[in-house]
Amino acid sequence: MHNHKAVFIRFVVEIRDQESHEYKGLFNAMDELLESNELFDWEDKKQEEIYLWFKKNLKVPHVQSSESNYYAKPKAISWFKDSAKQHIEKMRQYAQILESHEYSVLQLITGRPGKVLYEDDYQIAAIPFADTFK
Repeated sequence: MHNHKAVFIRFVVEIRDQESHEYKGLFNAMDELLESNELFDWEDKKQEEIYLWFKKNLKVPHVQSSESNYYAKPKAISWFKDSAKQHIEKMRQYAQILESHEYSVLQLITGRPGKVLYEDDYQIAAIPFADTFK
């Protein structure tokens, strides 16, 4: 029996969120980019296609959706399972649009995402361990 060590992947841009101080996720960054009205029509169409695909094919973990107040517990962070090939491919397409507008996209990989609060076939949401991002 072969033991596959779970690996988790997260895509972020090198911009820190003002509240959590974590790197922003791609969907947040894309919202920002959309507000700037800098996208070409074809990019706008492509990002919308990808966004709608995610709406259909990825649940929003319940732990994410409640906006925590300032004193609340640390926020859970979503990671893709490395087996979620289609989701990862779509995120890479999303990343290309951001990168063509000067965003620096990072692909983070960890085997220690933290304390898992939510899991489905494609993703987990976890409160990071102190060394998750080391």
